[in-house]
Amino acid sequence: MRWFTGFIFHKIAFGILSVLLPLYITQTVSGGTLTVWGIITATATFLAIPFSFLWGCLCDATRRYRFFILVSFGAITVLLYFFSLTTNLFMLGFFYVTIAVFQVAHEPSKNILIAETFSHLEWKQGFARYEAWTELGWVTGLLLGFLLVALGLNTAALLLVCVYLSLLSFLASATFVADPALIFERGLVSIERSISLLQRGATILSKAETDTHAWGEFKQENAFALCLGLVFFSLATSIFFTPLPVFFARNLILQTSIIFFLFLLNSASCLSGYFLTQRKAGGSEANTPIKKIALLRSMLVLLPVFAGFSPFLGAVVLSIIVLVAMGLAYAFYSVSVLSLSMEVIPQGKAGLFTALVGTGSAIGCFAGPLIAESFGFQQTFLTSAACFLLSFVAFRKFA
Repeated sequence: MRWFTGFIFHKIAFGILSVLLPLYITQTVSGGTLTVWGIITATATFLAIPFSFLWGCLCDATRRYRFFILVSFGAITVLLYFFSLTTNLFMLGFFYVTIAVFQVAHEPSKNILIAETFSHLEWKQGFARYEAWTELGWVTGLLLGFLLVALGLNTAALLLVCVYLSLLSFLASATFVADPALIFERGLVSIERSISLLQRGATILSKAETDTHAWGEFKQENAFALCLGLVFFSLATSIFFTPLPVFFARNLILQTSIIFFLFLLNSASCLSGYFLTQRKAGGSEANTPIKKIALLRSMLVLLPVFAGFSPFLGAVVLSIIVLVAMGLAYAFYSVSVLSLSMEVIPQGKAGLFTALVGTGSAIGCFAGPLIAESFGFQQTFLTSAACFLLSFVAFRKFA
């Protein structure tokens, strides 16, 4: 779909930044350490949480979804430009935090646009299609970063490339994004869920006289457990991935271009997963894959523990296996929880999903680098595995 175009350019820019920034802060900025990077990212994500609620409430109240997407991409472009002009650690932190605040501005609007563009039965397919195209942008960004670093471009030049890409995302969104003429799909889904619950209750009530266990079947979904699962999953993911580029640089002594290539493989695998998800988008139980994926990821994040004890080539191969498997699994998880969130979270609170994910991510952004620098990367991976297990338990309680 054409209105995805701006989001693709946005993802290209942030694909480059995802690897560039932690290495830039820890290797070239005076006073920049892994813990400092963790504090910056955690602060940014924590401050973005209340704004997730604010942006979600405002876009639903005004029904001007295009406006908030343009505000997000326009502000990020300006802030990235000022970010590229300074090497002062405090100012870099300030601009990064402000970018994070405006980064979440487009998320609720984007989710609502997809939900209102596709019918309820096509929601998973719609989210899968969006994620596939934007993940293609992320892969392109990592590939572009790999090629530009290999060609000898410095950090300042790469940051400027990200500014131009962000400007393209704003211009493309201004051209192609439009607010839907009618907004009713989420309201219909809410009514359908209420009627379904009443129907189940009436059916079980009619069976109650002959079946004493009938009431056990009348089980409403535990929304609180879903929220906990989302927080723990994003927490575990952030603990694992935030210090990972530095782990590759310090422990495996990989060059920056190779680190870009490893993350490129992760995103390429995730992209493949999104295309596979589109073909399997008709599944009925949205919470079934997220339980399995949480359990799978808890095992995958333990594998890098052994990378430090492996020969160089073996450690790289092991890292590739982990990143490819985690990328593929995440595609199925992402589409499932996005679709599920639009069903469970009521209208007017579209920012809740972004806030929940942001909460876990913020804690992980701080905890991951802190644990790595204080206790070592192996302890970091063990902590991530434990959090994935907690998310698995929470998703099991959900329904």
